[in-house]
Amino acid sequence: MSPRRPHRPGPGDTQNTTTAQGDYSIAAGSIRNVIVRWAMQHPSARWLPLILACAGLILAGTAWPDGPAAQYVLWGILTALALATAAARVLVQRPRDARIVAALSLVSVLATVGGWLAFRSVATHGEIDVTGKVAPLAQRSLTNGARYTLTLDIDAPKESRNTLRLTLAIDDHDRNGPTCRPDSSAELTLLPSGDMTRPATVRHGGTAEFPLGAQVRTARVSVELTTAPGCRLDIRTTHAALYDK
Repeated sequence: MSPRRPHRPGPGDTQNTTTAQGDYSIAAGSIRNVIVRWAMQHPSARWLPLILACAGLILAGTAWPDGPAAQYVLWGILTALALATAAARVLVQRPRDARIVAALSLVSVLATVGGWLAFRSVATHGEIDVTGKVAPLAQRSLTNGARYTLTLDIDAPKESRNTLRLTLAIDDHDRNGPTCRPDSSAELTLLPSGDMTRPATVRHGGTAEFPLGAQVRTARVSVELTTAPGCRLDIRTTHAALYDK
């Protein structure tokens, strides 16, 4: 009977797997040591996060779009965090623990990147105030059944959005006479390529929203006044905004 041959470890044996995992751990440890050494000793490590944060702030300022400030809250928080941690990294010259400076640099860089992505999202899809571009902005001394058309030219691709929001004010033409405003309304209808769509009825201070196609370059909205006989009213656009819904 032949003696049994000793087992030779194969490619999938535990020994090779353990060795591979050990190699990965050594490589990861070496990369970490290089990053920590750079963060501790190289002069650029102190200033680079602050430079990146300031550059992101300057770029955002030069490309600042219009719209309400509330939609930039996330960008503001991340930018403040990036600047604060970057400034702290500059001030910490001789830290007792290398992990402190490494964490400050990492948080600053990540906050800068996150803030810039948040800003670009708002700049691309956020709300844009286009009130001043609506023509005519106001119509005066209108009677029951009076109709006119609001026109808005959309600057593509900067103002390319899929929804238009309009807010109208309906006031008495004669402020000294009896008021007609409570019983008055305006019917708004989007006119894409001349085809009538479902109208929206608004009263004084009311808001209507209209979906726009991706290729729309001029938005046209028909406005028809409904009021009591003998009343004369003024209608003006108090707010117009484009945004992605």
